[in-house]
Amino acid sequence: MEKILKLVHRQTRDRGSISDADYAEELQLQEALEASLSNLQISQLNNNNNTLFGASKELGESSRLYCDICMEEKERYDMIKLESCSHSFCSDCLSGHIQAKVENNIHLITCPDSNCNYIIEPDFVKGIIPDNVLVRWEKAWSEATILDSEKFYCPYKDCSAMLVNDAEEEIIIRESECPVCRRLICARCYVPWHFEFECEEFQKLKMDERENDDLKMHALARENKWTKCPNCKFLIDKNEGCIHMTCRCGFEFCYICGLNWNESHWSCQTNDMGDN
Repeated sequence: MEKILKLVHRQTRDRGSISDADYAEELQLQEALEASLSNLQISQLNNNNNTLFGASKELGESSRLYCDICMEEKERYDMIKLESCSHSFCSDCLSGHIQAKVENNIHLITCPDSNCNYIIEPDFVKGIIPDNVLVRWEKAWSEATILDSEKFYCPYKDCSAMLVNDAEEEIIIRESECPVCRRLICARCYVPWHFEFECEEFQKLKMDERENDDLKMHALARENKWTKCPNCKFLIDKNEGCIHMTCRCGFEFCYICGLNWNESHWSCQTNDMGDN
């Protein structure tokens, strides 16, 4: 290094100011310096090329992404990155994952990553799902995202369309029409429309008395003032005689109040006549 510094320093001197021996030494040092600089440049160029090659190789590798489902590397354009969780899967695997869930009636579908609870929305992946699966998924998705307190189903078994009761709390809707089968329903009791019965009356009926034919019979019994035997539930029509009834099952009861018969029930007739 010291000789190189001397050479640089002496380059400013005139040729005639040094001896031939010193001049020859300087020429040798200059040639050595040039060779050294040339080797240094070549080395740096090789290093730069290696760096560029490594960068290109790394770039090439990053253009392919790893799918955690099929465990294969796929081209970036064939991968789908989920919106919120940023997990990526190839389109074939993600489509298969969603279709399998829909077939098993699972409609709130989460990210395939076992540690992720992000819910996939139909609109985000509709381009990779077959139309028939997408329609089924979107319908179920809509139902799943409506509050349970607002939705109910048409009570007719051959319809069962999902309906939404989105009326204001202070507005009570009773008689309504199913928009699919066009039959009347009660939007308060969630049953076929109960003609001749207020909702409060209908709610008092037993479950096995709420069929349409039963309702008609109840309405007819109420119109004709028939009563049921408290023991066997058989309808009894009294067109004459006293209020002391003896059913065909042998049970004795008061026709007015329906309780077990005793002599005190004679007053029921008096009260009933007074009300009329």
